[in-house]
Amino acid sequence: MNCIYHHLNPIQFICIAPHACQYQRKLCAECQYEHGENVKHAVPINIFQQIVIMKMKQYKLDEISEISQQRNNFKLMLSQTESMIKKIWEELSDSIKYIYDLIEKKYRSYSNLFNQYTNIAESSYSDLEQIVYLLQVGKVNDWISEKNSYLAKLQKIEQLLEEEVKFLCKKLKNEIKSSIQPIQKMLQVYERKEDLYQVLTQTSNIDESCLNEILGMFKTNKITDCLKYLSNIRNTEKNNFKFITDVIKNIGEIDFNKKNYSLEMSECFRKDLINKISQENKYIIQFLKFLVQLTAIDERFIQCGSNSLYLLVEMKVDMRGQSFENIRIRDTSLIGGNFVRCNFNGSNFDNVDISGMNLNQTQLFNCKWKNLKIHEINKIDDHSTTVRSFCFSPDGTTLASGSSDMSISLWDVKTGQQKAKLHGHQCSVLSVCFSPDGNILASGSQDYSVCLWDVKTGQQNAKLIGHYRGVNSVCFSPDGTILVSGSADLSICLWNIKTGQQKAKLDGHKQSVQSVCFSPDGTTLASGSSDRSVRLWDVKIGLQKAKLDGHTGYVYSVCFSPDGTILASGSYDNSIRLWDIKTGYQRAQLDGHLYSVQSVCFSHDGATLASGSEDYSIRLWDIKTGQQKAKLDGHTSCINTVCFSPDGSTLASSSIDNSIRLWDVQIGQRAQLLLDGNQYLVQSVYFSPDGTTLAYGRGENSISVWDVKTGQEILSSDNRYQDILAQFKSPNYQNIFPASLPTSNITILRISQNPILEAQGALILKGEFIDYKGYDFTSIFKSKGSLILENSINQKQN
Repeated sequence: MNCIYHHLNPIQFICIAPHACQYQRKLCAECQYEHGENVKHAVPINIFQQIVIMKMKQYKLDEISEISQQRNNFKLMLSQTESMIKKIWEELSDSIKYIYDLIEKKYRSYSNLFNQYTNIAESSYSDLEQIVYLLQVGKVNDWISEKNSYLAKLQKIEQLLEEEVKFLCKKLKNEIKSSIQPIQKMLQVYERKEDLYQVLTQTSNIDESCLNEILGMFKTNKITDCLKYLSNIRNTEKNNFKFITDVIKNIGEIDFNKKNYSLEMSECFRKDLINKISQENKYIIQFLKFLVQLTAIDERFIQCGSNSLYLLVEMKVDMRGQSFENIRIRDTSLIGGNFVRCNFNGSNFDNVDISGMNLNQTQLFNCKWKNLKIHEINKIDDHSTTVRSFCFSPDGTTLASGSSDMSISLWDVKTGQQKAKLHGHQCSVLSVCFSPDGNILASGSQDYSVCLWDVKTGQQNAKLIGHYRGVNSVCFSPDGTILVSGSADLSICLWNIKTGQQKAKLDGHKQSVQSVCFSPDGTTLASGSSDRSVRLWDVKIGLQKAKLDGHTGYVYSVCFSPDGTILASGSYDNSIRLWDIKTGYQRAQLDGHLYSVQSVCFSHDGATLASGSEDYSIRLWDIKTGQQKAKLDGHTSCINTVCFSPDGSTLASSSIDNSIRLWDVQIGQRAQLLLDGNQYLVQSVYFSPDGTTLAYGRGENSISVWDVKTGQEILSSDNRYQDILAQFKSPNYQNIFPASLPTSNITILRISQNPILEAQGALILKGEFIDYKGYDFTSIFKSKGSLILENSINQKQN
């Protein structure tokens, strides 16, 4: 074979020098001369071949009999174990079957001896003797007790066996994980692929802890060439680093690191890729996150990291509260990405579509975002029209929403991803409600019907017909056995869930029934109507207990407090009224909304009432004082429904603006500041006289000092609070943040066809936010509720 560099010269030498040989280790005489290495590193090709053969014989690399024998021994052992377990299992199965057969045989003998079809006159003498004996002596009762004792023992055996099998499986799994997997990882050989999905599937053996360790090493050593650094690691315990290096290298060589996947790939291919990745959720997603972080280390991987972030957003992976410091993202789309409370300090964006991103309470220090795009186009497959109602599942993980588009959607509360879409109604879905066990969803519609859905399968279990006008509200009893529905036909129907039959019909309202709600103990039903009244009904006897008058407009919503002592009602008269259930008297009237109150809901502890109004706002009320605690703005049209999650941490709202918003209601009313990914309650804020340093009082004896220019913490102390503050001679700078930061709650998730950029409570310092036309977006961030720290500094200095 001739040299590829000097085509007329035959290859004569092999280079064995410890370097990356530019001649691919095959040298002709001319290559050897140009090589510049010691002559001893150029071995004649025939001698090199003899050395290789000799070494193979020395180390017995050409003999695999030992490996084959051990492999066969293992295979035989596993086969014998399988046969042994199978035999034990068959014997156990036969024994259990035999016992149950004996019990059934004896049971049948007594049952067949005398039943309703037996003709006593035709019974034999022996049968009659046995029947009389059994009736007089009570032998049957003894047998039933004996049978129950046998069944109890068998059930105990079943539980014991189940526990033993689980313990054995867990033990074997742990043994495999601790013994087999490390060997697998050390021996795994990477196969280079061109297909992205095939590359990503090979990351299933990479632990997240290992990826985090690598990132930590990169940052600690200030690495800019990740491949070179990983290749130089010789620690035997880091053998899997070689595999990760090969994966990164492969990623860097394919289209994923060359093209903008948000534009170049066809939508069909993209959906197929995302569907495949979702099935391998855990490992591939953690590797995609790793690639995003890699953009802050090595500029050669910016495009694949950008595409990774795009895919994560498209899959609606939960990225709230994560750190994205110094990442570099370009040529991609982050439409609708939920980055609540994330840290983007030092990040660089170039030609990125940020439409509909949720940047509420993010940290944006020293960002360089240029050529930005914002528009109101979204590809989320969502409700096409108004969201009329929704309800949390009992475990708080799923949100069901009913829409004017005649469909019901089930949403993952954590990510906002649609889990299922239910079709069956012929008109708008006006109300939805989960059963207490979460297995059934009830829906009321303008098509006069009530439907029951199997939540797991999405199939319609039953259709309840009885109303002759639209069904405005549905609600399950606390024990889940009864469903109540309120209709525009002026009636309230009670339905038996098991049979689907109507149990009772309550008449009394003079106009449309807008809302129905069970008391926590299930004995009382409340209803609100267009006749301006609130009525209480005795569920057991089906009669009206009380009529609560006071509203001067339609009553759109009623809701019991968790302890059942208070009923809240929201009305067209713009007011909310609290009623004492025991006396029937009005306890309080809550005023503040400018237009009609469409929905009210108590928090899980009963201390707070949420209300949604036609004035586009949501308000939180303190039940004890009757005062407004907070006003939540964000919707751009009338709010139809508000609802607390079961754990009380989240408030959901739906609106005529076709969106559903989830609000964080655990954030305190005092101002909070996010610094380096951590949240601090801001007691006071001081600036140094030159405006270059900020001191934040985090409590009576705690202080944090930050460099304004870099956004980095330069000092933290829990015992020299007053001494440090004494160095800041600008008392006029105190307490600027509590007055400037939004103190209301923030949207943590928005499900909508028309995403709007959100940045309430975001902190911006020394950054650039420029669109592709050169327009400064800082003013837009400010209009969204962001705090521009430079402005606060300049105002105080002036």
